[in-house]
Amino acid sequence: MEHAVIHSDLKKQEINPQPLLEKYFALLNKDIKKLLESESLQTASCPVTGEREACGSFRKMNMQYQISQSLANIYLSPRPDLNMLKLFYSWSTAHKFWLTELWPQTKKIREKKIILPQLGWSQGFISQYISDEKPIFAEFLPTHWGYYHIAHNIWSEAEYFLIDTLFDPGIAGREVSALDLKDNTVSATLDAVFLFEALDRSPDPSGVLKKVANALKPGGLCFITCLLSSGFEMQVLGQKSEVFVPPERMNILSYEGMNTLIKNSDLFEILEFSTPGVLDIPNVIDQLYQLNIPAFFHYIFKRQDMELINSFQNFLQMNCLGTFGRLVLRKNK
Repeated sequence: MEHAVIHSDLKKQEINPQPLLEKYFALLNKDIKKLLESESLQTASCPVTGEREACGSFRKMNMQYQISQSLANIYLSPRPDLNMLKLFYSWSTAHKFWLTELWPQTKKIREKKIILPQLGWSQGFISQYISDEKPIFAEFLPTHWGYYHIAHNIWSEAEYFLIDTLFDPGIAGREVSALDLKDNTVSATLDAVFLFEALDRSPDPSGVLKKVANALKPGGLCFITCLLSSGFEMQVLGQKSEVFVPPERMNILSYEGMNTLIKNSDLFEILEFSTPGVLDIPNVIDQLYQLNIPAFFHYIFKRQDMELINSFQNFLQMNCLGTFGRLVLRKNK
């Protein structure tokens, strides 16, 4: 299994300018109160082990997160099902604001520092494992069209579908090819599937993996990006971290939890599992003076020694201790 170390100058304020982020959160708070009525939500167990016992819990935007005992997975419970989630995204003023205001203002930097590098990472594995001259790709549970448009430029001969979209395709500015997970035409026909934080927002991550495996050809690839509760930022900031955004972040599994989820499916081989996040340390530094953490970390970060900080960042990546994870799976033949 590969573990990658990357270097990037990505900064949080570039992709989430504070004034826009604050407005988005304010709208999201209102949407949750209006669109996600508590009596319509479903009590959930740990999405990996199924255990109902939790070792802790906390609330974000009036929704409850639970922490599983055995693997420290963090998950939303009670939660919406997939149909309710689709309705939420359809009617959410916050999501419309993200698509029509936040996305256009950050589109270029997101494409340059997030989308293109992630598709470039995917391209390396696709060129190695997929020989079809006209491959068929699909992106599951997308909340925007950013990857879709750029993927067409990278793989001009490929077909690229969006499955179970969580946005209004009419806002995209050009036609998109969308399918439904229930559509039998995708059975064993795809060369590669992209799950860009899709497991994070799915009410049923194990169910999504099964549907992905059903849609892929034998030996097909699945690319996953996700957030990890075992990462440095999450371990230090805990519930103070801004990664907890319900219902978009429904599941935040630990490194062990994600490995177990895939192992339990018995459908895939893991080719790569890396945690190449570059925002862990900056996000911790932003809240350094508000944290009750060992003086050692204050000493490291207050020195403002970039060589030391970069070395620590490399340590986190080399040992899969980052909050942002990426995986490459290959469907068993």
